[in-house]
Amino acid sequence: MTRAPLLPALLAAAVLPAAAAAAEDPKDATRTETIAGLVRIVGAQAGIVLYCRKFYTVDDAVSEGLSRTVRRALDVSLGHRQAQTVIAAEGRRVAEEIAAVGAEQWCADQREILNTDGVRVFID
Repeated sequence: MTRAPLLPALLAAAVLPAAAAAAEDPKDATRTETIAGLVRIVGAQAGIVLYCRKFYTVDDAVSEGLSRTVRRALDVSLGHRQAQTVIAAEGRRVAEEIAAVGAEQWCADQREILNTDGVRVFID
């Protein structure tokens, strides 16, 4: 699987936040939503690697390639330091979400989301 089709497919599957304030430039709002979606992808991949292997088989090549590709895009878009800051914040948010709903349920939700639209992070 090449990386080019992977990123658009994942962006389509990513749960993006609602658009920013109406007064905001539409291009800025789109950029903000795209960056938020990319950050969520990195956070989800970290959660999957840390928690979901107990329940499902994870395709390490897909997961690692996805994280690496998205991290590079965030570094280019935000700069390395800012990208690391938002990724760390998302990691904390994901950990809190997993603690709230439970790892098994969170992983099942991720599997349902990520095994649609042609993306196969989970093998089984």
